[in-house]
Amino acid sequence: MSPGEVKLSVKPVFIGWITLLTQLPLQLFFTVWCGVFFAGMGAAIGIFSNTRDASYAIGAVAFFAIPVVAYIGKKLNYSRTEYRFYSDRLEFDEGFLTINKKVIKFRDVKETTLRKGILQRSYDLGSIYLATLATGSTRNSDPFMALGFGNVSASGVIVRDISDPDQAFETIRKLVDAKSD
Repeated sequence: MSPGEVKLSVKPVFIGWITLLTQLPLQLFFTVWCGVFFAGMGAAIGIFSNTRDASYAIGAVAFFAIPVVAYIGKKLNYSRTEYRFYSDRLEFDEGFLTINKKVIKFRDVKETTLRKGILQRSYDLGSIYLATLATGSTRNSDPFMALGFGNVSASGVIVRDISDPDQAFETIRKLVDAKSD
């Protein structure tokens, strides 16, 4: 992209316990599923003689492995993510397994929304959603985002978990409004 002065640069803030809390429903589901499925499969092919003990052991491994994967995945994803706002566009890089680079022209942004969830508010964090004609205006609940593997661009342009979101929102709104006139 052409050079220009960065008007605002933000990085998401990683809060570990919030990551663990948001992935808890998936963790519980996969704990039960892994315990039942893999113990049953192991018994069917003759690996396990006592399926109940095998189910508990496999479930315990899943119960502890899933949060570790979620924590590391989201921490690595957030450490690589940076949003750079210029006078006419947003550029960002994100991801750790798959690197995603994207440029959004402000003239294409149709809506700017600030969202501050209850857990985000306790740390003065928020997320800003930039809707374009290509992304729509609804949020996509991707289960891989909870594990830290999802990409922002797959669910619209969401500037996630940034500090001082009110000031960032006003700055971004002004930049977008200047280019949409």
